[in-house]
Amino acid sequence: MVHEFEMARFEHAGDVRRMLLVEEGEKIVVVEELSGPSALVAYGREALTLRASFSPEALSALIARVGFTGADALWGYLADERHDIVDLMDLCDRHGITYEFRSDAQDGDGRSAPAETA
Repeated sequence: MVHEFEMARFEHAGDVRRMLLVEEGEKIVVVEELSGPSALVAYGREALTLRASFSPEALSALIARVGFTGADALWGYLADERHDIVDLMDLCDRHGITYEFRSDAQDGDGRSAPAETA
């Protein structure tokens, strides 16, 4: 069963950015949905979805290594308009936390790449 929670929604000048948390079995997936004129300029399409999937172990390691005090602090980080999914992936890369990234930016085809660990 899949559960989806909208953590934040930001709207500016026709652009919409949604941050979602999705439970897919044991995995936790952070989803960023972008739409509007800025997505069209940046990616050549009006809508784009980016996904970073974490195993329970990777999520626990992220919370512990980054210094988030519990899961709520991580969700608060993601709900802050100053942060996006790329910021989260940068944190993971710096701390050697594995995740799987997927985007529909390339002609509608999903692209997937596991993170490299340090």
